[in-house]
Amino acid sequence: MTTNRTKKTVLITGTSSGLGKTATRVFASSGWNVIATMRKPEDGTDLAGLGDVLVTRLDVQDRVSIADAIAAGIARFGRIDA
Repeated sequence: MTTNRTKKTVLITGTSSGLGKTATRVFASSGWNVIATMRKPEDGTDLAGLGDVLVTRLDVQDRVSIADAIAAGIARFGRIDA
């Protein structure tokens, strides 16, 4: 069985709605690990239930939140591919 550390991982911004949310669902259903980022991660509880999806905070105007999201994704999945 494939573990989440052997699958490819994608980091997607703006996943609370629209294209970001749709992309999260598509990648998750295609067997990818997904780092689903948004300004308010409490809005992403539905995405967290998809399997290997990490919902975390990222504001593209806040460098610390970007670094924290990347670190959280690598800690959970071991790498980021896209």
